[in-house]
Order: sequence, then C-alpha cells, then structure tokens
Amino acid sequence: MQFLVVGQWQGSASSRAMRLGDGAAAIAADLPRAATTVVEVPTGAGDRLETAVARYTSVLAVAERVAEETAVAPEPVLVVGGDGASVLGATTALTPDTAFVRIAGSSGYRALNRAQPVAAETAALRLLVDRPADLFPGLPVVPAASVVVAGVRGVEEAERAALDRAGVTHLDVDAATPDAVAAAVDATGASAVFVHVDLDVLDPSEVDGLLEPVPFGLDGGALVERIQAATRGRRLAGAALTGFAPVDPSRAVDDLGVILRVVGAVTTASRTA
Repeated sequence: MQFLVVGQWQGSASSRAMRLGDGAAAIAADLPRAATTVVEVPTGAGDRLETAVARYTSVLAVAERVAEETAVAPEPVLVVGGDGASVLGATTALTPDTAFVRIAGSSGYRALNRAQPVAAETAALRLLVDRPADLFPGLPVVPAASVVVAGVRGVEEAERAALDRAGVTHLDVDAATPDAVAAAVDATGASAVFVHVDLDVLDPSEVDGLLEPVPFGLDGGALVERIQAATRGRRLAGAALTGFAPVDPSRAVDDLGVILRVVGAVTTASRTA
C-alpha cells in the first residue's frame, strides 16, 4: 500500500484546524518511509471564489495534487489527513464497480449554498455525490447507490432527509453493526471498495485528539471490525484516514495505538482482498 500524507486544514471550520497538520505528521512518523509521500499543502487559507465552499482554492489545489499522486501510485493509496476533505482527490481511483464507504460520526452531506459557504469537510460526501459542475472539475461523481455511510450520530434532520432523497444508505452508530455494514456494501453490488474513516466516529474516550468530540461513538476494536466488514472479500481501491488533531506531540503518542490499529486494518484489507 502507498501512503499519502495530506496535512490539509483548510477544509475544516474549527478554530483548532491547524492541529490537523500535526496529526497527519504524527501518524506519518510510524509509516514506512519508502511507501510514503507527503503532499504539500498551501500555507494560506485560500479564497472561496464566490463558490459554496469556504477556502475553495486551497482545497482544490490539494485535491488536484492528491489526484495526481493517486493516478501514478503502483498500489492502492491510503490518504492520511488532515481534514475530511483530504479524501476528495483520492476518489480518482474509483471505478464503476467500487462502493464508497464512509465510516464517520458526521454525514459529510451539508447543503451547498453560495450565500452561506460551508467548510469542505462538512460537505465532503456531498461534493462527491451531488455538486455543481463548476466545483472540483476533473473529479469523478460517485453514484449515490454505491455509497454507504456508517457510524453517524447527532446528524441534523435536513442532512438525513438529503441523504434519503439522494438514495445514500446511512446507518446510525447503533445500527452500524458489522453485519449491517457488510449487508449494506453487499447491496451495492460492488466488487471493490474505497473506505474513508474519519476519527470523529470514535468515542472521545478512545482518542483525545478529536476536533469536535461527540460522546457515544465506537471504540477502537469496534471500528476495526467495521472496516473488516466493509472490505471483506473485495478489492480495496483506496482509503483515507482523517480527523486527527492532537493538542500536543506528547498527547499524540497516547492516541497512536488506536490510530495505528486502524491503519493496520486498512493495510491488511489491501493485501487480503
């Protein structure tokens, strides 16, 4: 497996967003150097250019760089973010037979409205499934019927309704058992899978370095089980791990045990499918 380290912070709305770059770097320190590429992230916040996406120019620049690296990678790519929008460029690896599985506490399906620009990570899934043609040109549009969202909690009703209208399968954290996740992926008919894990799916007791901790999430072992359920018997087209924002380096070390188990689950899936 190839690793792309993408310390993007511009897709987050959090006042602590710049910690995401530190989180990506902390994970990178434990990855095999020969298989790891660091993607340069713009230093500036970027301009929205009157689009519905805040800091659009920076997020677009990173997506294009990730897409370029993904296109030439000799093996499936694991994007190590950064905010949740770091995944956008990696979807160039998706083929028509690929299911896109988002394991996250949030839906990533915030509405796009030019009058009220949103942070890219809050609409990352919507940008893949249902976006205006002038946003992120060159990135594939992911069919809603091939998408599974698992582990969400506290999602606004407007986002739930939008997911239902689009035909996106979504499972709340209590409903997202390994069997339910496997069945939802089976229902897509896909023979390959792309897995995006955002660490906000975890309970705050598991990982200290979460930007927006929400209680009643999964523990580390349960997250690994759901990754295994989503990928079992299928080719891994690619993956992303986002949302690590440690307060300081010493506390990052305390979180890495759980995070590296997640990395291990993904890399194992890439070898066993």
